[in-house]
Amino acid sequence: MKGSITRVDQNRAEIRGDLDNSTVPALLNEGSVLLQKAAGQWTLDLAAVDKVSSAGVAMLLEWLRQSDAAGVSLRIENLPAHMKPIISISDLDPLFEPLLA
Repeated sequence: MKGSITRVDQNRAEIRGDLDNSTVPALLNEGSVLLQKAAGQWTLDLAAVDKVSSAGVAMLLEWLRQSDAAGVSLRIENLPAHMKPIISISDLDPLFEPLLA
């Protein structure tokens, strides 16, 4: 399934579909634009995410870097269970745990 990102409001977006090498480049760009419009906090809801590869984790890391640079607090809701092993095996738990709602 193709991935998509939808702006819910100025500070919230929902991601749907797959987060892999074929979907992440476009999602990364779209999300970066939304992040720049956020006022202080940006929340990502991942409840509708299907398949995930390391590219999806890399995308979230890039948004974390961008949010830090922009002074925006990033929050992640509904992290898919199948994304957690990729984060853990990459020793990224300390980076992600504070972001999880």
